[in-house]
Amino acid sequence: MKLAGQKVAVILTEDGKQVLALASIGLPDSHSISVSVEESEDLGIWIRIPREDQMHFFLLRWEYILGIDLPSGTGRLIGMRA
Repeated sequence: MKLAGQKVAVILTEDGKQVLALASIGLPDSHSISVSVEESEDLGIWIRIPREDQMHFFLLRWEYILGIDLPSGTGRLIGMRA
């Protein structure tokens, strides 16, 4: 699945929440965060983080992600058949 350019909800592990908190990324009280995906790769997804000075990119590693919720009708499925 191609996630680049998509706005998705990422469900995080406890460690994932701690990693984002250490990176000073604002988190809701829940385990999910809505992010814009710049690129995905073997290590994880690169997400856009708006900061006061400019847009930043942050690698959120797969080990910190429990799941990704992508709205239907967006993204491109590859290798999956209905």
